[in-house]
Formats: sequence, structure tokens, C-alpha cells
Amino acid sequence: MLKEVFLSALVVVCITTASGFYYTEQTADQEFLVKQKKVYNLLYHTSQPNLVIKDLFKEGLDYSIEANIDSYTNKEAVTSFIEQYKFGFLPRGSLFSIYYPKLLSETKALFKLFFYAKDFDTFYKTAAWARAHINEAQFIFAFYQAVIRRPDTEFIQLPPPYEIYPYAFFNSEVIEAAKNVKLLRKGDSADNSYFIIHANYSGWYLNRDYDIEMKLKYFIEDVSLNTYYFFFRENNPFWLSSDEFGLDKHSRGEEYFYGHRQLFNRYNLERLANGLEKIEDFAWDSEFYPGYYPTMVYHTGLPFPQRPQWSKVPHYKYSFVHDVHDAESRVSMAVDSGFILSAGGKMVSIETHEGLNLLGNLIEGNEDSLNKYFYRSIDTSARRILGFNLEPKTAYQVIPSALESTFACMRDPAFYRLYKRIGYYYYRYKELSKPYPKEQVVFPGLKFESLSTDKLVTFFDSFDTTISNGLPIADQKEADSLFIKVRQQRLNHKPFNVHMVINSDKAQKVAVQLFLGPKYDSRHSLVDFSENYKYFYEMDYWIVDLTAGENKLERSSHDFFYTMPDKEPSEIFYKRVEKAIAGTEQFTYKQNVYGFPEHLLLPKGSQGGSTYQLFAYVSPVAEPVEYKSRVFGSYTYDHKAMGFPLDRPIYYPHFQGPNMFFKDVNIYLDLDVDPNATV
Repeated sequence: MLKEVFLSALVVVCITTASGFYYTEQTADQEFLVKQKKVYNLLYHTSQPNLVIKDLFKEGLDYSIEANIDSYTNKEAVTSFIEQYKFGFLPRGSLFSIYYPKLLSETKALFKLFFYAKDFDTFYKTAAWARAHINEAQFIFAFYQAVIRRPDTEFIQLPPPYEIYPYAFFNSEVIEAAKNVKLLRKGDSADNSYFIIHANYSGWYLNRDYDIEMKLKYFIEDVSLNTYYFFFRENNPFWLSSDEFGLDKHSRGEEYFYGHRQLFNRYNLERLANGLEKIEDFAWDSEFYPGYYPTMVYHTGLPFPQRPQWSKVPHYKYSFVHDVHDAESRVSMAVDSGFILSAGGKMVSIETHEGLNLLGNLIEGNEDSLNKYFYRSIDTSARRILGFNLEPKTAYQVIPSALESTFACMRDPAFYRLYKRIGYYYYRYKELSKPYPKEQVVFPGLKFESLSTDKLVTFFDSFDTTISNGLPIADQKEADSLFIKVRQQRLNHKPFNVHMVINSDKAQKVAVQLFLGPKYDSRHSLVDFSENYKYFYEMDYWIVDLTAGENKLERSSHDFFYTMPDKEPSEIFYKRVEKAIAGTEQFTYKQNVYGFPEHLLLPKGSQGGSTYQLFAYVSPVAEPVEYKSRVFGSYTYDHKAMGFPLDRPIYYPHFQGPNMFFKDVNIYLDLDVDPNATV
């Protein structure tokens, strides 16, 4: 997201403001505060609703959906939910995943019930009923989406899921220690009100020296990164229709590609930082290289499924292999022919401005796919295959793999192989477009005079996560007084500024972009930009007004788009809400729910400095367009393709223009601390 930033000119003094509303802070009124408190109450110890906030539990038991059917704007949705609920819903306490058809159908019906409540009071009572009757994981999933999507809960904050369901974010020994710590009641504070558990990343005990993926555990298991991915998928859930629920129909497929491309490129930079080569390709009928050995357990005690290294797909996954073969063949045909076969039997061209969006919808298999039955979902089928988990005996006896959880899927190395494979269709499609003509990327009226950065320094620091809300408690008193925190080492960086001097031949509005990519490969050989452009990660994008002449721009890492600092713990956030309701202090909030974790902007450096390549690009903005997201906020962009100008094959002579700047940057590691060291 773009935030306000003030810039001063080098020669001609000017002050410009980056376009966008992300940075705007609002002061909450009483109506907002009451809603905010109620939302947090509904998410308080959802597995034991009868023990905490008993008035809320009683209100849920007393409420009747059928008796209040006139309080919903879509009676058909209410009737459909009641029919499904009476037929049978996922029992409380059972495991849940959105990637199983019956569970998805139930969750969607519950979400619609929430969404079509005619006012907040009805929504609140309906949620209180669901909290008391519906499977807790299913309730949380539908409730989060309803809060994000409803008009009367815009920008209401939601607790990070690692506080609600720590089982998907921490190893089993952490959960076991957390459950046992109450027996000792010897805390880390003077009044024993909170306890700190020092946590390791996976593999510290059952170490496999041959598994080079272990080097990346600190990155792929970062709780904030995994939370970002959960909210990224919540922004455009594959199971919701754009027309019915107000998603951005004209960009959701392109966002699907772009968001995963960004994550994949950021992951590749971290591989490079650890001396690892680019990841390998795979075939569905051959051995799959990376194993996955999560030492996590679900709240039921069942372990997360494992996948041995160099394994072939189990026989009970063959039906999904058949599906994914069909889907990939049909998608390849669509890309190569330039046409999609719609559900109505028409041939729809994808050699248009909307083409990439339509292709993304096909691969994700979302509700906007032009032919979901024919093209299926490569994404969903691949997750069902690569998790290697047993297929359910009945509809409610699921044992989801990490890949079938948007909380935990980024922890599995298979996630990155899958999205490399999906990225293949993106680049195959883009190759049909040819490189951009020179006049579309080179703008002689704009020139970088200089570009520099402050020293780029990474380090590992401690981060505390409160997980008590996701653990069993004895009563309300214990819930309110006992806080269990998990402390982990995580990658971070010192704040830095990027300094630029841009000469403009006239006063104009421009977009400035910063990309970070490899300078050398894992064997220290120089890489060719024209071949490796696709591995550049877009760190920042913002729009500024330049004056004629020289303009000195200074961009803080705190303001990089899509990023956000750490969320404060819910117990502190909730107290601030209560104080604001009482009138003792003001409560401000930003107009977003989540963003990419700011502490992961830079890949891990080295003590001697690791060299990367920074690519800066400036271009005129002809048609500013406002992007609005209920998750990430709002910002203004220039209506070009996402990732422009690195979204198409590169013709290197066209990337020598004055409005482009390549800068070698060194990233340092302040202390050579092993984040996977045991504690």
C-alpha cells in the first residue's frame, strides 16, 4: 500500500505527497469502537464459548435464525443454510479445511448467512449463535471473511490467526509446553501473569543434514509471513463470486498471479542468501524431491501429515493427478491458442487487456472462471496431491495437509514448487505479448541523476506472540489473567532510506518503482538481467508529483507499499479499545487490515555483505486509478500491468533508458546468528 511521504527538491525546493490512502489514520467513533469490541469478544476462546463471556454464549443459545428470517436481506440464503444445518454440519472440535467440497459448501452457506444480515445487530446475534453451535474453525473462517466483506464492518481489525489457532504456526513441543505451563504457574512477570516459551523452528530436534531446505525454516515459518498469505487469500477468496460480493472482477485473476509471483521471488532471494540454487521442476508421474516433516499437531492431537523426500504420488491421489493432467492440458491449449472455451460454448479471446485476469481465474478455479467444470482448478488439485495426506473415510474425517491450510501452506517447500509451476503459465502467456516497444518503456523526459541507499543491515531479533486465546482454559478468570507468549528469533532489518535525484523536463505525475533481484547466482556467477528479470521482487511503488528540473526524493523503508509493522498483541489492543469506549483516550486505526511484514523486506545478508541488484524505474502516469481492498487498503496506481515493466520478456537495449537505474547494493548481517539454533 502507498503511504504519505514528504519529499524535498535538491535544487528547486518542492514538497510532494505520495498518492494513496493507506497511511491515513482515522479516529474511531463510539459506533466503531463498540463493533470492534464485539468482534474481538466473538473471537475469544471460540473452542470453549460456554466458559467465557457467558452473556454472549446465552445470547447465542437464545437466538433463533428461523424466527428472525425477516432480519436478512436474502431469505433464500437463510433457507439454504437452515436446510444444510438440519441435514448435518461439521461437528464442533473436528478438523476443517476449505479444500474439501462439503466443508466448503457449509462454510459458504454460513458466510452468506453472516453477509446478508440486514444490520450489525443481526450480524452480531447470528455470529453469537454460530459461535455456540458451529465448528469453531469453520466459524472463524466464515466470520473473518464476513467482517472483511460487510459494509458495516469496513476496516474493523481482526486478531492475527496465530493468536487464534497457534497449532498451525508452532511446533508440537511449543503447544505441549504451553499446556503444561499452567500447572507450574511460575511466570516471567512479577505477578506470574504471563509466561514466555522459547521456541525453535522445525527440524531442530529431528535434524536431517541432507535436507538443505532446513536453512530456510526461519523464513517459511515466519508467523507474520504466513498470516500475510492467509489475508492475501482472504482478499479474493476463490469460493466467492465478484458480482455477488463486490470483489474486483477485473483484476482478481491478475492479482492471483502477481501476489504469488511476488512471494515466489521473495522466497528465491532468501534461497540465494543461503547459497541455495533455484528450485527444480517436477512431474506428476515422477518422484517429488522435497520432503516435508512438520512437527505440528492439530488441536485434536492428530499430527500434520508428512511427505517423505523423493517420493512418488500415493495411489490414493491418482484421481487428482488425472484431474490436474486434464486441467494443465486444457490451460496450455488456451494459452497457446489465445482462446478460452466458455461454459456457454463460446471461444473467448485472451489476447486482450483482460486476458491475464481471465487466465488467472481459470488456474485458481475461482467463481469467476469462465468454465470451471472444464478447466477445473490446478491450484486446488495440486494441493490435494502434494500434501500426501490420506483421503477422508467420510466427509467429516479429514486430516488436512499443511498445503490445505491457508494458515500453514507456506511452511511446506512444495508450496514454492507449485507456484513456480503455475508461474510457468504466466510467463508462457506473457511471451505471446513480446517485449515492450521502446516507446512504452523509455521516457527521455525523465532521468535518474543518482540513486543511493543507506547501509542495508539485516539481523535476527526476538518476537513474542501471545497464544493463550487458542489454548484450553479452566474458566473466565484464567482466560483473563493468564497470557502465554512464544518467543522466536526472526529475520529483521534496520530502517533505511532510498535517495534519488530525478530530472524531469516538466511538472508531471510519475510512478516510481523499486525492484530487488539477484546480481550473482548461488555459484557466484554474474546473472543476465534479460534472463533473470522474472526473479526481481517489487519492493516499492508510489506516485509523486515532480516539478520541472531536479527533484530529490527520499523514500523510507517504513513507507514501502503493501508493508506493515507488527500487529500489537490482542490483549493490548483490546485494552485500548476499552479505554476509548470509556472516553479516557482516543483510538486511531489505519484503513487496512493487514499487509506484507515490514521486517521481511530484505533477504538475509552476510557479515561481509551480499551483493544484489536494485532496479529503479520512473514513468509518467497518464491514467491514475484507485485500487480499493478491504484487506490492504486503498492506493493509486497507473493502470499499467502489475509488475510492469518486468512483466514481459526483456529486450535489454530497451532497458538502458535515462528513466531507469541499476544499482549494486550490499546487504549485511549484523550478527551471524543461526536462527535455527536450539534454545
